[in-house]
Amino acid sequence: MADFGELLDERIDAILERHGVPGAAIGIRHAGTEILRGFGHTSVANPLPVDPDTIFQVGSISKTLLGFIIGKLLDEAEVGLDDPVAPLLDPESGIDPRITLRHTITHTSGIDAQNMIADAPNLLAGRANDSIQASLRHFARRPLLFEPGSDFSYSGPGIMVAAAVVERVTGRAYADVLRDTVLVPAGMEITCTTADEAILRRVAAPHGRTPDGEPELLVDRGWQRHWQLPGWDVPGGGVLSTARELMRYARFVTSDAAPSRLFEILADRGPRGEHIGLAWHLDEIEGHPSMSHDGLTIGYASRLVLVPALDLAYTVLTNSLEGGGVVAEIDRLIKTEVLGHIPGRTLSPVPAELAEALAGTYDCGFYGTMTVAPGRHSGELRLIANAAATEPGQYVIDLESADRVLQCAPDALMIIDDDGSPVSDVPFVQDRYGRITAIRWHGRIAHRTGA
Repeated sequence: MADFGELLDERIDAILERHGVPGAAIGIRHAGTEILRGFGHTSVANPLPVDPDTIFQVGSISKTLLGFIIGKLLDEAEVGLDDPVAPLLDPESGIDPRITLRHTITHTSGIDAQNMIADAPNLLAGRANDSIQASLRHFARRPLLFEPGSDFSYSGPGIMVAAAVVERVTGRAYADVLRDTVLVPAGMEITCTTADEAILRRVAAPHGRTPDGEPELLVDRGWQRHWQLPGWDVPGGGVLSTARELMRYARFVTSDAAPSRLFEILADRGPRGEHIGLAWHLDEIEGHPSMSHDGLTIGYASRLVLVPALDLAYTVLTNSLEGGGVVAEIDRLIKTEVLGHIPGRTLSPVPAELAEALAGTYDCGFYGTMTVAPGRHSGELRLIANAAATEPGQYVIDLESADRVLQCAPDALMIIDDDGSPVSDVPFVQDRYGRITAIRWHGRIAHRTGA
């Protein structure tokens, strides 16, 4: 059994400093032993020590709690995974009649509706109704990205539809269903969904990073009203929790209390070998099945990973929009301690024929567009970010260009640092004729444009 407490005590301060992140909370359970640690501070403005009970926004880890609820409804035969959702919703909702519950919870519905972030400042103005049911009218009639079930594209609004179904089937508000179905049975006494609840506890404030690499407090920087996410975002990203309670959740979802189909493969996530169940990402770590989900909101980055065959579960919570680097380093540290050396993904030069096929511009929705162009070195590509045109009151998440891109799989590229270290992958999509029709940017499909 690795001494994770000692390992983290030795490494974490340098990791936080390297990435300009104020604080992190970490929980690890392995071989029957659990450690919980807090590092750094809650805020640069009013620094308090982060501890295992400090509250963070957990972002899209929230989606797995919705998956648990749907799993319970499936076990109770209250819903059918492959039944259309439209008959369960308001007749005026406009949801495409082909879309099923499976499609919404696995991001295969074709619902794009990135306007729910871009337009949120205007949609939420004047204390407008931010309920899950109210969200549907803002996107349900928009064109789909693809025919339901034919592809994968990460979709927050698709998750809103799944949560709207939960409310209609149960006749209760989602937050109440969440509390009674997951939080109370799992012993998650602090976990909540509103600022009014969180303010009674120690809370990690949201941060970004200055051009000089120093942490800075982010106030009113996101698409939401102030700090709390809108009610319609609670199922997809608005849960507030702690390292201690996410570890309780990890035990709960791998116990006999879990729904029977929670970790069943229900769809592919696009690239080969990547699957999804009831919101959980299903992969393998050195041949061992794993279940995981990351989270990212304005000022927070997080991860939760389960590897039951190794009796391993861990979570990393950070209070920075730049916390992804910390999460990745801690993730790698834990896996290396448990499994020993883990080979990295094989990187190779991009063949000239593939480079030519990829060249072009891809529509990343409210992010803007991304142009794939020849790199500055032989066998490399680069990605050129083109900012989206915005209207007054819209919120835009900026794309980031990448100067060095290699190939890491038959259907994926890898962005690398100047020193050659992998950063993030960029899968691409080919049609039956071998033509490249899209890339996947952070799980969202970006179709080739005419440009």
